[in-house]
Amino acid sequence: MKTIIVLLIGWLYTAVSAQAQINWDDYSQSYTEGATGKSPSVGLVLALRKGNDFLWSIRKTSDHFFALEKDSAFHQLRPKELLARTTFDTARAQFFLHGVGPKNANLFQFRVIEYPGNRVLVPWRGISQFTDSTLIRDSDNPQMAYLGGYRTRFGSMLILDVRKVATDQIVATSLVAWESIKPVITNIYTSETIDQFLKKLQFPWAAIKETTDQQSPVLVVPSTNTNIVFVLRGTIFYKEQIQYELIRNSSIYTPWRFNDYDNSFVWLKDFPPGNYVLKIRFSAQPQNIDEYRFDVLPAWYQTNLFRISVGVFVAALLGACLFLLLFIGQRRKTQQEQFDKTRSQLELKAIYAQLNPHFVFNALSSIQGLINKQDIKGANSYLSDFARLLRESLKHSHKDELSLHEEIQTLDTYLKLEQLRFGFQYTINVDTTINVYETSLPVLLLQPLVENAVKHGVASLQEKGVINVTISRVDHTMLVSITDNGQGYMEDKLTPGMGLKLTRDRIQLLNRLHPDQPITYAISNALPSGMQLTFTFKQWFL
Repeated sequence: MKTIIVLLIGWLYTAVSAQAQINWDDYSQSYTEGATGKSPSVGLVLALRKGNDFLWSIRKTSDHFFALEKDSAFHQLRPKELLARTTFDTARAQFFLHGVGPKNANLFQFRVIEYPGNRVLVPWRGISQFTDSTLIRDSDNPQMAYLGGYRTRFGSMLILDVRKVATDQIVATSLVAWESIKPVITNIYTSETIDQFLKKLQFPWAAIKETTDQQSPVLVVPSTNTNIVFVLRGTIFYKEQIQYELIRNSSIYTPWRFNDYDNSFVWLKDFPPGNYVLKIRFSAQPQNIDEYRFDVLPAWYQTNLFRISVGVFVAALLGACLFLLLFIGQRRKTQQEQFDKTRSQLELKAIYAQLNPHFVFNALSSIQGLINKQDIKGANSYLSDFARLLRESLKHSHKDELSLHEEIQTLDTYLKLEQLRFGFQYTINVDTTINVYETSLPVLLLQPLVENAVKHGVASLQEKGVINVTISRVDHTMLVSITDNGQGYMEDKLTPGMGLKLTRDRIQLLNRLHPDQPITYAISNALPSGMQLTFTFKQWFL
């Protein structure tokens, strides 16, 4: 039972080919001296798949060979000359026994042992397979016994023994070690030393001084460098035997690909600045990867400092352009506003110029009335006050605003003049919370409406006429009301005088100039009789 289990394990592990034939040209053969040819001498022939022969130049022997050399018991049982080879891929090692054919096969047996551990994969068994006519022709050897193809894991070795059945003497032994191996970079050339590399490539036999093995774990080259050549240990015959991958700044720059040349070097060209990792592996053992780091320094115009400087410059340029556009737009807006303000001020001055003649006309009419009544004393007094009033009017003609105190004085002088003529009563009341010296009003805004109250309100009432001017404050708003006890105001029947029309035009212009301090007015009938005109100066006290 134990023998059956061992045989089953050996069959599953090695999976011996049921066919004795292989394509002889796809393999390289190894054998001891005198083991082949037309001679009938018995000798093992080991066939390993071609393609990885170059790796023997990197590692010809295995550590297991050295271990067995020190094992005296191992050598006592075997012939002095052994066949020992290393292999580097997962292909099976094919074994042939020269000098053994169908006629004498019953005289020999073979077995396969895994080392280390000496685990028997194939116990002693007879020979039952032989080379066919095609393999005989391709190998140029007589018919040979075919012992099968076997393999094991990397780091282990197979020992195939052949013995004579009659004496149990081992007459031939072959050792095959599956060795792990990865690329080794021996020299590195850059654009500065590329001529030296090309000379070495053209004249490999010439005594050319080469660069030493990699001196630093990280190679640093300038941005002007366009070539890096990594020379590998060993002889490469086909570019498919080498694969490489290039990582740039922690991202895949060139995915795994076969080498570009059928040579023992990897030649990289034309790469942008960055931090690189070159990964190299043999196609036979893709699990074993060698890495090498190199950095390509950026040019001055590729540095972060330059990019930041350009970004700052562009941002500053755009900001300057935006500022210039905003400045030009604001300047045009300011010029337009200044133009509108100047035009409004000119219009105000034109209206003010119209108000003065209107006032003079009314004053002269009053003086004429006193002369017609033969009131020479009153006319002289009126004329004196009128002269003073006219002098104050000329004095303030260049101003846009007057203090409330000066405006009240002007109104008081005017009302006194008209009082001499018509005999009415008047009062001017100012809220005590208002500072008349610090509060200002537009020039000649109230006086035409006081005239209107005199002419159209109390003139016909004579001594019974009453005019009240009240100035009050509500929060930030100033209220000015002019009340008379005349016949009242009917908007649909009474046509306002020139002073009211000019005042309305002035208010419209003032509101255009100062929209944040609007002025409104309202006309209504007073109780029990008369007319009341109310000015509202919003946001006047700030």
